[in-house]
Amino acid sequence: MPIRTSSWLVLCALLATAVAVPLFAGVAGTVHDLSSASTPQVCAFCHTPHFANTDVAGPLWNRYVDLSKVYTLYSSPTLDSVPQHPGASSTSIVCLGCHDGTLGTAVVNTYTGSDKHDLVNAPGSGGIPDTSSWPNCRRCHGEMYGDPPTVWLGTDLSNDHPIGMIYPAAAMDNELRTPPSPIDGWLDVPLFSGRVECSSCHAVHDPSIVPFLRRPMAGSGLCLRCHIK
Repeated sequence: MPIRTSSWLVLCALLATAVAVPLFAGVAGTVHDLSSASTPQVCAFCHTPHFANTDVAGPLWNRYVDLSKVYTLYSSPTLDSVPQHPGASSTSIVCLGCHDGTLGTAVVNTYTGSDKHDLVNAPGSGGIPDTSSWPNCRRCHGEMYGDPPTVWLGTDLSNDHPIGMIYPAAAMDNELRTPPSPIDGWLDVPLFSGRVECSSCHAVHDPSIVPFLRRPMAGSGLCLRCHIK
């Protein structure tokens, strides 16, 4: 059954309250805004109030995520905590669902869909699964419109900051700062069940610090929230 526009507005309000940021106002017009003239709902391209993908940790997630993909993770003999492969319980997997740039399929609520182009639940009259309410293509395929090409991470994350790792305690690594909460981290740089994930550094709903960073990089401000040097 298609979802009414009022339901999407309620969803936006609930999500905004849950994370204490103006989601709709923050995301609108950014590269995370996949809405179009035919499908103007900003929140709908990531979240749905009904029939959500409950196989992943994303809140009310409205996208397919291919959990069978294998990623090459960062590795170093000096690591005190080993990165874990992003799986269903990792918040990073919903980021990689778009940002790895590789096509895959998944089954959600018995329906099979593309992890890049299909929504689990249509924001308009298409019903579920949605394969008709195509997003603003320019946000992901800028090179087709004369914009700079989008940089995709791929599945090789060996040169990216490690994710899925338990934040080391001071006894394990004295070159890291001790967060106020070993489970939730800091207010501005959170941990997720004690783990470092993509969203520890990136605030996906707040574009004020490019590229969606939680703290400025000037003077290594973001890095120095965790690292002493």
